[in-house]
Amino acid sequence: MAVRVVIAAGFLLAALIYQHGISGLRNLYIYFGPLCVVGMLNAALPFVLFAYAELTIAAGLTSVIMATAPLWGALVGRLWFKEHLGLSRTLGLLIGFAGVLLLVWHQVSVSVDRLEEAPDPSPILLAILASLVASLMYGISANYTSRYLSQLNPMQIAAGTMLSSAVLLIPFAIVQWPSAPVPWQAWAVVAALGIACTAVAFIVYFHLIATTEPAYAISVMFLVPIFGVLWGVLFLQEEVSLDMLASGSVILIGVLLSTGLLNRLYAKWKNLLRI
Repeated sequence: MAVRVVIAAGFLLAALIYQHGISGLRNLYIYFGPLCVVGMLNAALPFVLFAYAELTIAAGLTSVIMATAPLWGALVGRLWFKEHLGLSRTLGLLIGFAGVLLLVWHQVSVSVDRLEEAPDPSPILLAILASLVASLMYGISANYTSRYLSQLNPMQIAAGTMLSSAVLLIPFAIVQWPSAPVPWQAWAVVAALGIACTAVAFIVYFHLIATTEPAYAISVMFLVPIFGVLWGVLFLQEEVSLDMLASGSVILIGVLLSTGLLNRLYAKWKNLLRI
């Protein structure tokens, strides 16, 4: 994760200087504190927690849990910034968390059924908890970014948060650096993650936060389970159970309601029918 954010930070800082010159770095110094907070909550800690979780649970399952981030975003907005949710969005939160409980219950049941293979379900529970905490951090950071970093453009936010994430993780990476040589394939994969899945993706993400509400911006997490499960099946030969699909569907329904997207889609559909 440290290598990933270092590559992303280098790419983004180079792009920022190319676009705005050295003067573009000035705001990174002015907003150093808030950028560090977002860097920690939106990259450094979630990345490490998800990596820890995937040592135990499947990538597809992790991606389904990641879809709870909009639920946390709506809840944080309500509790922290007193945003009005209304009946449908409150119901969505309850449905979404019910889906999470179903998902956890299924994973524990699978662990208990396989006592000979995995007598202790605690590693699975810890992995699921780590994924949920990481998703909660995404919800907090989206609201925090919208409230305290609205003066910066998406490129500056992405560069500043990746730089602070790198500074936070580098000491731990040095201490835990592998003794064996790292194969070039691993370097290539981390480089792809750093540039495409982090640097470019975060520019788009922070642009969405700047132009829409945090709850809507973070709704891009809806796509994570679709591709996460798909790549897990295609490249990692992971199995997808009906219980997992059912729990994921309940979570997505809750997210659609809690973010207000279902109401917006319904309103657009009514307008189209009138036309």
